[in-house]
Amino acid sequence: MLLMVENLCLSYDKKVIFNNASFRVLPNEKIGIVGNNGVGKTTLVNVLCGNVIPDSGSITFDKSIRVGYLDQYMHVDGKISIDTYLKGAFLPLYQKESEMNTMLDELCTETDMVKINRYVRLTTQMREELESKDFYAIDSKIGRIVSGLGIVKYGMHTLISHLSGGQKMKVILAKLLLEEPDLLILDEPTNFLDTSHVEWLVKYLKEYKGNFLIVSHNQEFLNDVVNVVVELEFGKITKYKGNYQEYIKKKMMLDADYEKRYLSQQREIKELRNYIEKNKVKTSTARQAQSRIKKLEKIEVLDKPKSNDIHINLTFNYQPIHSSRFLIVDQLEIGYDRSLLPPISFEIRSGVKLAITGFNGIGKTTLLKTLVGELKPLAGKFHFVDNAKIAYFEQEHHFDNPNLTPLEEIQLLYPKMDNVTVRSCLAKCGITGNLAISPIKKLSGGEQSKVKLCKIMLQKANVLILDEPTNHLDKLAKVGLLEALKKYEGTIIFVSHETDFIQQLSTQVYSIEDLLIQ
Repeated sequence: MLLMVENLCLSYDKKVIFNNASFRVLPNEKIGIVGNNGVGKTTLVNVLCGNVIPDSGSITFDKSIRVGYLDQYMHVDGKISIDTYLKGAFLPLYQKESEMNTMLDELCTETDMVKINRYVRLTTQMREELESKDFYAIDSKIGRIVSGLGIVKYGMHTLISHLSGGQKMKVILAKLLLEEPDLLILDEPTNFLDTSHVEWLVKYLKEYKGNFLIVSHNQEFLNDVVNVVVELEFGKITKYKGNYQEYIKKKMMLDADYEKRYLSQQREIKELRNYIEKNKVKTSTARQAQSRIKKLEKIEVLDKPKSNDIHINLTFNYQPIHSSRFLIVDQLEIGYDRSLLPPISFEIRSGVKLAITGFNGIGKTTLLKTLVGELKPLAGKFHFVDNAKIAYFEQEHHFDNPNLTPLEEIQLLYPKMDNVTVRSCLAKCGITGNLAISPIKKLSGGEQSKVKLCKIMLQKANVLILDEPTNHLDKLAKVGLLEALKKYEGTIIFVSHETDFIQQLSTQVYSIEDLLIQ
């Protein structure tokens, strides 16, 4: 057994996250962690990695295994290059090589035969150890992973500080894979990967000799790589054998069976109560009524089936505009201190739903930030139609004051809105009950995304600029968002790594990669 979690209990601001939840990780298990937004998936990962202390319960790892965790907030020295950072995965081996080379250098001048024999023996042992651990194939190992994840395109001598958030996470993931831990823990690893890199990661994980625990809303990805699904629901952790599709089938069967047993029991209880009520005062039937009272008392009443599904009902606030040519981009060069791409030129008409595509790190987010005015063009120009009103959904979860609650965040923007109206708007986005009055910093990634969607929904706009809006959202939230965007009458310019989302929403696609092959 690699990991045992027993009787885990954890609450935040009266919200129960785990209630005596337990599960085990056994050898050869490739586990996907699933559940709707806010049920505690990332919290579970943080508990396992020691970043969050539970109220009670125990977490026990096999002391002989190495555990690796993809921490999206970990500190990395920005002054070192990608190559140096990745080689840090093999630091003990490089130290061993350095020690061996020092001995070999000393052998050249040593005359004491005792020391010479000792050094020869030790350096031979060291070389054999290095060879057994594939030390001389390190460059090949690094090359395979940086190529598969697309990191090689950044330049291996590029400093970490020059990378975007998504690029940095790729590099951190690459180092983690190079370390080959016995238990790999990943939280939403596909959020910052393009389709081709997700496909590579799928192939890599299929061949991975160790175990892993992966939190992901990407059902296709999970279906391809896991053989066990752990579901978080109502404070409990339930384990299902099989891939994601098998989990869904078993889940539906169990839910249907439970509902059937519940309804059958309710009918029986009703019949017993009716009989007791009609016959308890009759002398001829009092004995039978008393028998049914005893039977009723012995019944362990099943809880009413409940759903953890949270539907969202978005309606984006369209500000009408009368113009056919909505945006003209002419020889635009984007970047920070240097241009990331050749000049960009395109034009879209009002009402177009434009998907901007290209591999991770190519400059999609930089282009959106330029269009919304957060970055200045390095050259060229772009022009929105007069009276264009932009609502922008940024990829990062950035709030000026994360200590505010969602209710306070919206009221700060719209001070004339009363509490009931604000709560109604938040509820449409899936932020209900205590979530609306909990500090934003304590909400899950998906819940924070829903707060941002609420802010976008309330803005009067005729163009929505959305950077990875589906990141962190569960299945139902994605469906609700997609339906709302399809109905939106205005223009949409968006970036997404989800092929299905692009195909279902876009009416036009602009590929930045095409610029590189012209």
